[in-house]
Amino acid sequence: MNILYIITKLELGGAQKVCLDLARHFNKKNNVYLISSLEGQLNKEAEKLLGENFIKNPYLVRKISPLKDLKAFNFIRKFIENNDIDLVHTHSSKAGVLGRVAAHLNNIDKVIHTIHGFAFNDFKNPLINQIYKNIERYTAHLADYLIAVTNMDIKKGLENNIGKKEQYRLVRAAADVDYFVNYKNEDEKIREKYNIEEDSFIVTQMSCFKKQKNPLDFVKIAKKLKDRVDKKTYFFLVGDGKLGKKIKRKISEFGLEENVILTGWEDDVRPFISVSDVFTLTSLWEGLPIAIIEAHLLKKPVVVTKVDGNQEIVRNGINGFLYTPGNIDNAVEKLEILYHNQDLGKKMGNLGYEKVIEEFSKDKMLKDTEAIYYD
Repeated sequence: MNILYIITKLELGGAQKVCLDLARHFNKKNNVYLISSLEGQLNKEAEKLLGENFIKNPYLVRKISPLKDLKAFNFIRKFIENNDIDLVHTHSSKAGVLGRVAAHLNNIDKVIHTIHGFAFNDFKNPLINQIYKNIERYTAHLADYLIAVTNMDIKKGLENNIGKKEQYRLVRAAADVDYFVNYKNEDEKIREKYNIEEDSFIVTQMSCFKKQKNPLDFVKIAKKLKDRVDKKTYFFLVGDGKLGKKIKRKISEFGLEENVILTGWEDDVRPFISVSDVFTLTSLWEGLPIAIIEAHLLKKPVVVTKVDGNQEIVRNGINGFLYTPGNIDNAVEKLEILYHNQDLGKKMGNLGYEKVIEEFSKDKMLKDTEAIYYD
């Protein structure tokens, strides 16, 4: 079977990891292609995995650009037409729209779209949200199946008349359990590399530096927590992106050059999670953040925003804490609780581990997807 995956950009994110995991798995017994944009932190991994079957679409960009979008669409349409594709599986909003329409025009046997959170949300302009909803409504019927990574996305889709109930399937995004569970502790190396004292309190966040992930709030949280506790505190911010300069200016403004450590993109995030006392996520909206799953696999408690995807992993007060996006004081209060009560943090981390092992394994994700492919 010739399978084509389409995703807008292979940046370091949950949707991208899921897409590559699927490509890796199904490439063993099928002929797999993947179309994405020219730039992306995971492009090299895709090239190593698929070789010439990783196709870079020079016109595919995240921002709305009518001329480029039309060219990107024609690129995808022609590729499908010329390569005898049997199944198209799209990920991310723009790739989902362009890919589904192109597949429909080519009468592809099976078309699947995975919803990693909808493009419309409370933090965007109402007019823009309405446009996104209308586009999703139009293209929903072009897919045989709509895979959602959360129950909340199914609920939100149906409430907004996007697709029919029988189209939806729940397939949890997942992390590689063995990769994290078998990790050998290298905390001392990290402490030595960054001159971090043994009894310090460490908070870590991993994310792309973009509006959705709201990384400036992480710096604000760092400032308030540092001022309110006695012990030396450090904050790892793993990632990069267009808000990088603003983040550096805010760090300088707050005098946090010694406390907030910008690591850039890291191929292996396990050392930074492992050395930490708490993992945070300041996102304004989420699909299903694999970063939280990864933190729980290393038995870390989390303090994350109360948004759709986060709430399906984190039970407030059980395996972590939830707080309203933008409520810096509430986030700091939760971190202070864990600062003063390490036993609670260990308990939360263990409960988080148990939950993700049961519900968010990669094997289950692959089996559930395979059942849909061969239905």
